[in-house]
Amino acid sequence: MKKVLVICLVAMIALSSVFAGGSGESSGNKEIRVVTYFAGSDQWAPVWKEVIAEYQEAHPDVTIIDESQPTAGTNDLFRTKIQSDIAARTPADLILFYNGADGQMILDSGLYADFTPLLDADPEWAKGFMPSALEAGLLDGQQLCLPYIGFYEGMFYNKALFDQYNLEEPTTWDNFMTACQVFIENGVTPIAVSLAKPSYMVELILLAYVGAEGQQDYFSDSWIPALEEIKTLYEMGAFPADTMTLSDDDVRVLFQDGKAAMMFNGSWCTTALKDNPDMRIISVPTPPGGVGGSNVALAGYGSGWYISKESVDDGYTLDFLKFLTSPEIMTRFIANGGSPAIYCDSPEGTTPLEQSALDMLNAAEATRPACDSQVSRESWLTVTEPGIQYICTGNRTAADVLAEAKTYM
Repeated sequence: MKKVLVICLVAMIALSSVFAGGSGESSGNKEIRVVTYFAGSDQWAPVWKEVIAEYQEAHPDVTIIDESQPTAGTNDLFRTKIQSDIAARTPADLILFYNGADGQMILDSGLYADFTPLLDADPEWAKGFMPSALEAGLLDGQQLCLPYIGFYEGMFYNKALFDQYNLEEPTTWDNFMTACQVFIENGVTPIAVSLAKPSYMVELILLAYVGAEGQQDYFSDSWIPALEEIKTLYEMGAFPADTMTLSDDDVRVLFQDGKAAMMFNGSWCTTALKDNPDMRIISVPTPPGGVGGSNVALAGYGSGWYISKESVDDGYTLDFLKFLTSPEIMTRFIANGGSPAIYCDSPEGTTPLEQSALDMLNAAEATRPACDSQVSRESWLTVTEPGIQYICTGNRTAADVLAEAKTYM
């Protein structure tokens, strides 16, 4: 009898699903399944919950089924959730997932749509995305992903130290080099950097010299002058005395404590520095003979939105996505960290450091991801660890180091 009752119950549930349409629609209500990593202790989770509630209040005919999972810890529930849904061929209507190589799984599944026709159909929505962000979401020629929150790297500087010595801020290479010389003469370390871990500095000075296109000509001779500029800075004494052995943590403390005027680093440092009203960040200025500078930023977008093919034309899911990718909602997310893929206003209470980061990104006509994510690890480490040390001390030439790096590509 118990087995009969269970069978009947299952049959009733199945029939109710059929009569409800089986696609999340019931009695005029549309359910939108969404999976993100805005869960657990994630910094954006509180904002995510707020915007879902607001959308549902404004759209009582829509229910957002939030299936978000945390990424923290050894058990990445978020990635497992996405993989399981794809394997079962039951894709969520919207997912916020990784792009680049990780996005290949999404592309290969055939379950998610190309955004190109959707963007073409709504030019006003499309022009809200930064072109460099859209480029980061391309997979096999398709706009499969709409990047959302990103990271950036740049040259941090302490405006108070520049003011103390009546120096122009380092927005040009001449100002930068003059400041280095004055700081040296006054016993202030110009640049907090570790030549044991010089990747950020190499990436940024390289991009400032060769520009967005030249950066992709990996290990070419066009990179030589950029590496030689680093040697010049070393020889003039612009780095800490113990630069060969400093750790990344040592570098940050040196700059944060006001014992160095500048530092090459990224957005992950902003939280610890933003309460100091004198902190700023800019793209590295253009060196002599260079073509980069403020027109290009080292930034990237590691994840973005995907929409399932089944949900493209349902009239609900795309509307919710346009809400999430509006300037107003974007502003609220980046108030909790990261950089926007969408043109938006600065968050309320933005600090001078955060504002300078937004200005840097908005001024850039192009952004490029870091080289270390585009080439083999062996080739990049040949240049940075210990390549730069060899170049700075004159033990090897920049041309020799770059030629060796090519052999690992």
